[in-house]
Amino acid sequence: MTLRKLDKSEWHAYCDRLSKDLVGSRSRSATVSLAVNHEVITQWVPLFGIAYEPKKDLFEIVLQDLEHWVHHPQTFYVDEGPKGVAGLEIIDAQGLRHTLSLFQSIQIYPDGQGIVGLDRADPLISGSAPH
Repeated sequence: MTLRKLDKSEWHAYCDRLSKDLVGSRSRSATVSLAVNHEVITQWVPLFGIAYEPKKDLFEIVLQDLEHWVHHPQTFYVDEGPKGVAGLEIIDAQGLRHTLSLFQSIQIYPDGQGIVGLDRADPLISGSAPH
């Protein structure tokens, strides 16, 4: 996996794409664990979405039965690999690390049509399998 730091100008669009891909993958749900400074807040619950609100300078992470906010984020990292996003980390103004670890990687596509845990390069998924 590769840890990639996103520029602040990318945060809103990246979160929008990720959330659209989550909505587009209703057949499988993304499950995550959330930790703040390595202290586990919740384990393996469905992730419904993540948003960055530039006007409020706020990340909102929506999980089953929990909404988690990160005020005044300073840094946003994405843990990416060949199968997609495996985790996210947001560091706030106090230096607290808000970490989302995904049970299964999520592919993020520019068109917002991702499939959780599946690889579009797979010919059965992409529709290019021989008949």
